Amino acid sequence: MRPIVLLAVIVALASGCATRAPIANAPLGSPAPYLAGEQIERYLDTEVLWGGTIVDARSFDRYTELEIVAYPLDGRQRPALDAPEQGRFIALRAGRLDPREFAPGRFVTLRGPITGDRIRELRGRRERMAEVDAREIVLWPWDYRFRRSSVSVGIGVSGRL
Repeated sequence: MRPIVLLAVIVALASGCATRAPIANAPLGSPAPYLAGEQIERYLDTEVLWGGTIVDARSFDRYTELEIVAYPLDGRQRPALDAPEQGRFIALRAGRLDPREFAPGRFVTLRGPITGDRIRELRGRRERMAEVDAREIVLWPWDYRFRRSSVSVGIGVSGRL
């Protein structure tokens, strides 16, 4: 087989095994949550893809409210915890979410429009946080940061001396 054909086969196999992002048709270039909170009028109704860790969850009759510390997302739309925080935001989800599953410390990624803002007391200061209608939400497994892909591609060389 010619080297160029072999390379094309390897690339095709590797791309076929790539993990797809869980939220399809996600918006590109979402503003950072802290920026959206500071400039809410500018970003109202903007569709965003945000993620982070849940720090508080409250259930009401018709919806659940999650307060989330935001982190940038990696290529698989997972919160990248080795990057600096990007502020906090409030996610609203119609219906009731299981409080045992959507508990503080869990990681989520969500998609939806910015619908408003909230003022919260945080570390002795008033913080303005963007509010998002979480139309799609992914709850990551507790150990998602430690899982490794079970697929690998390698190239070996053998021979005798």
